[in-house]
Amino acid sequence: MKSLLRLLPALAGLLPARAALPSWVDPDTGHRVVQLSADPSVESLYFTQYAFTAGGSKMVMTVPRTGNIDVVTLATGENEHVYTEGRARVVQTGRKTGAIYYVKGGYLYALDPATKQSRQLVKVPDNGGIAAINCDETLAAGTITLNDHISKDSIRRKEGAAPKILPGGIEQGDIPSQVDKHAMMDRRLAARLPCSLFTIDLRTGAVKILVQGTDWLNHQQFSPTDPGLLIYAHEGRQWKVDRVWLIRADRDGAKPMLVHQRTMRMEIAVHEFWSNDGQWVWYDLQTPLSEDFWVGGYNVKDGRRVWYHLPGGLWMVHYNVSPDGTLFSGDGSDPQIHYAQSKDAKWMFLLRPELIPDQPGETPDQAHMIQAGRFVPEKLVNLAKHDYSLEPNGMFSPDGKWVIFRSNFRGPIGVFAVEVAKAK
Repeated sequence: MKSLLRLLPALAGLLPARAALPSWVDPDTGHRVVQLSADPSVESLYFTQYAFTAGGSKMVMTVPRTGNIDVVTLATGENEHVYTEGRARVVQTGRKTGAIYYVKGGYLYALDPATKQSRQLVKVPDNGGIAAINCDETLAAGTITLNDHISKDSIRRKEGAAPKILPGGIEQGDIPSQVDKHAMMDRRLAARLPCSLFTIDLRTGAVKILVQGTDWLNHQQFSPTDPGLLIYAHEGRQWKVDRVWLIRADRDGAKPMLVHQRTMRMEIAVHEFWSNDGQWVWYDLQTPLSEDFWVGGYNVKDGRRVWYHLPGGLWMVHYNVSPDGTLFSGDGSDPQIHYAQSKDAKWMFLLRPELIPDQPGETPDQAHMIQAGRFVPEKLVNLAKHDYSLEPNGMFSPDGKWVIFRSNFRGPIGVFAVEVAKAK
């Protein structure tokens, strides 16, 4: 990917005058920030949704107020409206073809961002929602939940907040206050509603049920490299559930595997995500809640476990990992609205992982133990003016040189990129 620095004077001849996108160096960090969205109220995708197309040169953005879809060319900042018919809920982009998958009116569609033409693929099962597309674009995954009025009915308008599309199948809604959300999660978990985890074959429309019960299942994510491997979450207040699970979606009768077993009261493992090579499942780990913070990792190939510790009580709403696996990002938090009362945490962060070396002499069972490490944080962008009812949802650009996030720190909601290297 060409450098985003070309967004400066070069944009004048590429875009209409209104789209001369801002760029500046954050005076508190020394890192260059570029605004990627030309229009207000445009957002990047959720941090687990793959968002890149055209070989990684373009990124999908959504317009939650309308349900339209935009694309930005990362090298130039050129914004383009690729879908303007409204009420689309983007699932992700396809890793193989670059198609933009979205749900509208009970059907799953694939949008070609080059031609702006959509193909209707399959009908979504009744009472179902689709959350993920596998890496070879042959399967979609989601959940079917019966009688679920609790999640939707509990959404409340936070005064002054813009409507947005929430992850987990709610197509349109308002931003809930934290109090409303936590109360809803307790009611929803206690309701024990019938719920099924399913896949649907995008070639035939055949639906297969993987898991059935009354647990609250959510946040499906296919491996970036293995078309049959799926992680999903047992949803609820995090200290009440063993959340992170793996299953083979391509094998009949496959049994789910618990990725992280809680062993401490009020311990939580949450906000799971894949590494780009499909080898690691990473997750926010707190031992216990709001006290000691880690990013835990499980290697699906060989079973190794690594926990990276965050210093000084620092906690992020979401973490992410660079394409080459050498760096992590964090999008900060607000002690006024989050459980974790982290001080000076309203920043976009770069997190450099370091393993803690072993002392001489191995023990016989050492190979099966958790490898401990630490994160060395670096501040990228000052988010002191950001309202964290909108989560920044940081993600790395495909070349690993930028961290992309959404924010309202300059007023209207927009999409921004901060350069990993300091500005020269």
